[in-house]
Amino acid sequence: MMRKNVCMRHVCCVSLGHHAGRLRAERASAMPVDRLVARRVRCIENLDSSIGVYACDPEAYKVFSDLLEPIIKEQHKLPEKKAIHHPHADFGNLEKANLENLDPDGKFIVSSRIRIGRSQDGFAFPPLINKEVREQLETKAVEALGTLSESLKGTYHKLAELDAEVKNSLAEESLMFDDSDRFLQAAGGYGDWPDGRGIFVNEEKNFVTWVNEEDHLRLFSLQKGGDIGAGYKRLVTAVKALEEKLTFVRDDRLGYLTFCPSNLGTTMHISVVIKVPHLAEADKLKALFEKLNLNATAVDGEESGVYQVSNKRLVGLTEFQSISEVYQGLKEIIKQEKELAWRPENVGEMFEHLSKAKSCKSLVKKHLTKDVYEKLKEKKTTHEATLGDCIISGTLHLDSTIGAYAADAESYTEFSPLFDPIIKEHNKIKAADAIAHPAADFGDLENLGFTEFEAEGSPIVSTRVAVARSQKDFAFSPVLKQEDRVQVEQKVVEVLKDLEGELKGSYSSLEGLSTELQEQLQKDRLLFSNTDRFLKAANVYNDWPAGRGVFVNDEKTFLVWVNEEDHLRIISTQKGGDVVGVYKRLVNAIKTLEEKLSFCRDERLGNLTTCPSNLGTALRASVLVKIPHLSARKNFKTVCDNLKLQARALDGELTEEELGVFEVSNKRCLGLTEIEAVKEMVSGVQEIVRLEKEAANGKPKSCTVL
Repeated sequence: MMRKNVCMRHVCCVSLGHHAGRLRAERASAMPVDRLVARRVRCIENLDSSIGVYACDPEAYKVFSDLLEPIIKEQHKLPEKKAIHHPHADFGNLEKANLENLDPDGKFIVSSRIRIGRSQDGFAFPPLINKEVREQLETKAVEALGTLSESLKGTYHKLAELDAEVKNSLAEESLMFDDSDRFLQAAGGYGDWPDGRGIFVNEEKNFVTWVNEEDHLRLFSLQKGGDIGAGYKRLVTAVKALEEKLTFVRDDRLGYLTFCPSNLGTTMHISVVIKVPHLAEADKLKALFEKLNLNATAVDGEESGVYQVSNKRLVGLTEFQSISEVYQGLKEIIKQEKELAWRPENVGEMFEHLSKAKSCKSLVKKHLTKDVYEKLKEKKTTHEATLGDCIISGTLHLDSTIGAYAADAESYTEFSPLFDPIIKEHNKIKAADAIAHPAADFGDLENLGFTEFEAEGSPIVSTRVAVARSQKDFAFSPVLKQEDRVQVEQKVVEVLKDLEGELKGSYSSLEGLSTELQEQLQKDRLLFSNTDRFLKAANVYNDWPAGRGVFVNDEKTFLVWVNEEDHLRIISTQKGGDVVGVYKRLVNAIKTLEEKLSFCRDERLGNLTTCPSNLGTALRASVLVKIPHLSARKNFKTVCDNLKLQARALDGELTEEELGVFEVSNKRCLGLTEIEAVKEMVSGVQEIVRLEKEAANGKPKSCTVL
């Protein structure tokens, strides 16, 4: 997606300032007048610029304030109707600054990097200076850098004279800069390259200064580990030492002036590489960073759990306030990461953790009372499953809805004082009523009582009906041993290979699939993954990928997932709305498999599954349906609830065709038969489609389905 260009909204112009006239008077051969004028519209060359405008000299911020001020306000999120105000520089008292090492054990923070930009007084910015002036700037900077002492003392390397060995060494340490930025190129930032430019590096390679890159000077302090304070103090010491030799441009309202308006104010960019895998897995980072006023970018993909965290604000606060904001933010991030990384040593710690979690709203917290805990804490099933095995996921993830998983079939009886009230509340059964589930009934396949969804102009993208099944005599995933998981797989595969007709297909072990093929199958919804944090915490993914795989028929309309959440997930699916054909195929497969395999079933609870939410039919009938108008309405969830449906938007980055597409499925599994569950989904989706058509035609903006 193209980034918004702030400049384009405020008149497209790259400003010149008084130095343009001075250069013309001096007949600066390196910068003819026609090229200077051309730079007024340089942002037109890069319409995907975030800002799209550069100040070509310090005075430009006053001369072209009508253009630049609204850009600065929007870029730095300053109040539109208030005057811009930046405080006097204040780096704090370095002797009293409480910036201790945030990560002395080195478990979280990899490194930090603090950067400050400075412009020398009396000089224009890159587009308006010629080679002679640029070299004059370099000379002044090098003389000042040469006076640095002790740990800041170092060597200056002219960019034009770098030999390959030094260049490679600097590049390996990420201390090099080049002329590859097309935005700076278009703005005239690379004139006379590489003359008048260079890099100063101290002996310890933790203090670096770039001369005449984007700004006249860019100072970096680099620090390994979590001692952010040490890096900050080093940078401040260098800045103050250079201020004794050089005069920098500063404005009473805007702070330190730089070539790009995005770097005004403190000009201080603080970035920290931090490992937060548990926060990343819990999907809590975006909200947390927003709350802490920090930016974050994943390093090597979000799955790595490693992020580069940086400050958002440069204008309107002092340097010490900026470093303090980042410091306190990192402190909170590490605190929350530690909480999520915590692992209880026994079931007593789990109960205590749940009991003290005031924000937790899960059913396991509600129903695991002190009395229930005392009754169950010492119990074990024949598969050695304990109360702890059942509640570990809800203990580690306090935002769970249910928070308990059955570790085996016996868990539902052995730990019934916990599971029964959870099952009742989830299925809206009164506490005083008994749990009851009817015998299996798939209906008369020749007279189902429903037809396929309309084909012409239908918003139905695809239809899918699936059931979960658990094999008798085996534990469920949370405590299933690897050898038993492999045995489950072998028994299932032995039966699947004999399927005939439209069910005939092939089995692929997860261990034999390439990463690329797995990702493609997952994208096509033909394969499961191990990314669900709740299941992971419940130990469902133990020994991954051993004993797991997928069976797919030749037409890719029938699947069996082996040892995903449950032992088997039997799936019938196809494009379009032929729910009759999809359902018949599933029933045919279930009955065929039941001839060779024995599944866990309870007279009260129906088919037994790992998650209590799937008990009963263990059936999910769903469609992918495009409903952009209805789904945009505030009462959409209420409509679905009234129809006994649940709707879930597609995950990840969506194409234009996928926008407004929802997976809509039956809510109820317990207390009704299989045929009743599918009928409930079909009639509900038919109503959803009708309401979408009304919404698209501008009919009533709210509706209540009874």
